[in-house]
Amino acid sequence: MKKLLIATLLASALSAGSAFAAVPGLSLNKAKPVSFQDVTPQTYSEYWEEGKSFKSNGNQEAPDLFSRQWRKASTNSISLVTPRMIVSYISFTGEKRLLDVPADFESIMEKYNDLVYVATWTDFSREGGSVLFGGGAIAPQLPTQRLVIDKDGTIIRPVPMPKEIENLMPHSFGLVYYAFPRSVILNVPYTIRWVNGYGNILNMDATDKLIRSLADDEFHFYNSNKGIESGYIIDDEE
Repeated sequence: MKKLLIATLLASALSAGSAFAAVPGLSLNKAKPVSFQDVTPQTYSEYWEEGKSFKSNGNQEAPDLFSRQWRKASTNSISLVTPRMIVSYISFTGEKRLLDVPADFESIMEKYNDLVYVATWTDFSREGGSVLFGGGAIAPQLPTQRLVIDKDGTIIRPVPMPKEIENLMPHSFGLVYYAFPRSVILNVPYTIRWVNGYGNILNMDATDKLIRSLADDEFHFYNSNKGIESGYIIDDEE
């Protein structure tokens, strides 16, 4: 009788857990593993078409058009660039930016699907004076010199962005792209350390909450119609 009672209680608990899990917006603190979208023969055409239908005025090489920001500052911004973002961006801006997109671009992106890029850049800013009254010269947009990931005291160095992709990406705004395997980028927490173009040594912490937010932003890149939410749980109480 005692064994039967325990079994009944256990079954009830499991049933209740399943019921709670089915309620939209209710989390049992078990978030889905975070990842970024894959570029495959099945998804490439979808991402390409999303880029074709996207419209934006202004500077066509603005980092917000091909990345999602980790850190924004006047001279030390950092953004995340994924293969999925690159496909849509090249589709959107290829003709406007006078690119000669190679015929095997799809194969190139599928080949390097595992690489994710940390992009550093500098926004336009003025040195002294008032912008309203035309004062101050535009500060030089110097590229960063080095960037690494510090994971528990172990330094992880990037590899260069593949040349076939780098040739198609913007290099205005002092942009530099540092390539890492996606497993490294997703393995939070860690600290990004870099030396900017002015010789300043800077640090930025990458947290689980931040990576989940970036993954969700990528899921809806160019306002793709994939539903209300991606399934990645972002806990605002962290």
